[in-house]
Amino acid sequence: MRLAGLILLLSFGAPAWAYDGPIIDMHLHAWPLGEHGNPDKPKNIAAREKALIKLKEYNVVLAATSGPEAFLTAWSAAEPERLLPGPVFPCINGENPTWFQYRCFEAGGDFPNPAWLEAKYTSGEYGVMGELYNQYAGVPYGDPRMDPYYEMAQRLGIPVAFHTHSAPPLTAHQCCPDFRISNGNPLLVEDVLARYPKLKVYIMHANPLVYPEVLDLLTQYPKVHVDISPWEWVLPREKFHRLLQTYKEAGLLGRIMFGSDGHDYGDSLEAYNSAEFLTERELAGIFCGNAERFLRRRELCD
Repeated sequence: MRLAGLILLLSFGAPAWAYDGPIIDMHLHAWPLGEHGNPDKPKNIAAREKALIKLKEYNVVLAATSGPEAFLTAWSAAEPERLLPGPVFPCINGENPTWFQYRCFEAGGDFPNPAWLEAKYTSGEYGVMGELYNQYAGVPYGDPRMDPYYEMAQRLGIPVAFHTHSAPPLTAHQCCPDFRISNGNPLLVEDVLARYPKLKVYIMHANPLVYPEVLDLLTQYPKVHVDISPWEWVLPREKFHRLLQTYKEAGLLGRIMFGSDGHDYGDSLEAYNSAEFLTERELAGIFCGNAERFLRRRELCD
């Protein structure tokens, strides 16, 4: 660890070390806001570069990056080695079902053409599936329309990222009329896991303080991993540490993969580093090693 960082931490009474190695971000979005808070355009070079420069600044060696097709194309061209792109779907009237209304796919539609999508994976242009927005679109995780994509992901070994939990206030009124909180329970992913036993899954926003069932799910399915953003900046620090402690007491810290969800890296890293009950090895796992193992990528965390 750098000497300056050690002195700073000691002066504030924090642990005598903090993680400052390589990071794998398993939850990045390719759609930054423009200068005046309006949705950006895919080819806005200045906005894109501002977001991508943060990856280099914080030594993010790989970022699973989701977004509409046009954004993924533009971002991947700028950082082909550092990004692991993945499409967002199901969509609503062909548009990205969140607060930023963009066409999901250049060909239109709420679901990508399976043959087109498989070609993206086999060529190496895409590397993950999701963030899947089933909850926003009112499409259950186990809906038959999802089967071609799960079958493809299982066959090709593509990681699948499920959005769970909830969303910003008034989502059903302001964005997505079929959104329901009840459809975000992580336990609802269980049917998919049972039907596709080799599917490589990670559950986003996995908060056992709200959904303790997620711990049972991880115990039942040892290959499933989680991303616990945005709780490191949404929750008070003490409550976020309680969330981490819950995973530690369950012996499941090895299944947590760091995700920024587009938030400031410095603030996010501090939320983890300030958890005095986490060891240096546990932090290294959360920030890099757990995802390296999950993705079966070697030497990213060296």
